[in-house]
Amino acid sequence: MSNEVTSTSSSTSTGADPPGDDGPRPSWLRRAALRVRDAAAGAWVITLLLLADLVTVLGAGAIWLTLGGDAAVVGVTAAALLAFAAAVLPLIGRRGPDGQPPLWPPFVLVVIPLAVLAVGLPAWGTWAFLDSRPVDVTSRVKLDVAPPLVNGDTVHASLHTDDPKPRLTITFEVAPHDPAAPVCVPGTGLTVTSTAGAGKDQVRTGDPGTEFAFALGRGVTDVELSVLLDAEQGCEVDLSVASAHLDD
Repeated sequence: MSNEVTSTSSSTSTGADPPGDDGPRPSWLRRAALRVRDAAAGAWVITLLLLADLVTVLGAGAIWLTLGGDAAVVGVTAAALLAFAAAVLPLIGRRGPDGQPPLWPPFVLVVIPLAVLAVGLPAWGTWAFLDSRPVDVTSRVKLDVAPPLVNGDTVHASLHTDDPKPRLTITFEVAPHDPAAPVCVPGTGLTVTSTAGAGKDQVRTGDPGTEFAFALGRGVTDVELSVLLDAEQGCEVDLSVASAHLDD
C-alpha cells in the first residue's frame, strides 16, 4: 500500500503527463482544417463547396470586369483560382495512412471563396465610395472666347471627361477687362444653355457666381454650353470658370 502511494506521489511531483494525453495541442490552423474536414465528410458538402467557389470566383470576376477591370487580368485570375480548386478535388477522395480523409483539400475549398470575399468586398466598398464623390472638372472646361466681352456676346464652353456622371454643376466668374474702367460686374447677368447631348436646350439664368446645374444623362462624356452675356452698355468684361463638378 505504501509503495502505491509513493509511486503516485512521485508521478505527481515529477509532473508526468497522465495517461491519455496526446501531446501538444494542434495549432489554430490545423484545428480549423480538422473542423472543416469533419464537416465536409459527405460528398454533397464537397459539391456545395465547389459550387460556392464557382459562384464566388466567377461572380467576382464578372463584377470586376463590369467596373472596368482589364479583361485579360480578370480572366487569368479567375482561371487560376478555378484550376487550383479543381486540382484539389481529386485529393479529397483519397485516404491517409490512418484511413482518414486528407486534411487540407476541403479546407482550401472553403478558404478560396472566403479569401475572394475578404479582398473583394472592401475593394468594392472603397470603389463605391470614391465613385460617389463629385469629380472636379474645372480645369477641363474650355472657353471659346476672345476678350473683351460686351453685352450680347456669346461664349462657347466645352468639356470632355473620361469619368461621365449624370449631373454638371458649373459656376462662372466675370471680371472687368480693364481694372481702371468703371465697375460693370454687379450689373452683369448670364444665360447658360446646354447645346448637346441628352440634356440639350436646358436654359439657366443668373448672376456671376451662381451655380448652374444641368442634367446630362448617363454615359455622356462631352458637354457643350453657350453662355450669353447681359452686361451694361459700354462695359467690357472677361469670363472664366470658377468651378465645375460632375456628380450623381
